[in-house]
Amino acid sequence: MSDIKAYLTDSFTQFLDIIGKNSPYDKDAALAMVFILMERKVFIKKQRRILSLDLIEQCLNNKSMFENIIAQPSESTSSTYDYCYYPYTTKYLAKYGALNLSTLKYILTVLDKEFFAAQGSSSMNMSVHNIQGKAESAIVINDCIKLIQGYSNAKS
Repeated sequence: MSDIKAYLTDSFTQFLDIIGKNSPYDKDAALAMVFILMERKVFIKKQRRILSLDLIEQCLNNKSMFENIIAQPSESTSSTYDYCYYPYTTKYLAKYGALNLSTLKYILTVLDKEFFAAQGSSSMNMSVHNIQGKAESAIVINDCIKLIQGYSNAKS
């Protein structure tokens, strides 16, 4: 499995070079291409899940953000991460069962409360509190919830 991991990591670097930039969106797109490639090379779902988490840690250097939505909800669960920058990666993890549905729902509830509290606020206040970024992250999280629920309904 280490050979395939090295191959996929090299592929990430190549895809990022093809894209030509280094923003979070570009890294997410390059990693999405790696995930497509991985689906053609790794056929066991559990191995895909393990590899995808390793690749996220290695390629995005943002392990804590994704550990936040993999773990059970707790006092340390944060709603401040910008999942809107990594929509493909986040949805891929949802597709392969790596995300915790309870945690996603908890974060969405916290974000909804923040949106409700921000109603009627000035645009400056909304900007300071990153309401637009949080709204875009909420869309990604909601999409993940729908993916997970869709897969569990299909299994029933």
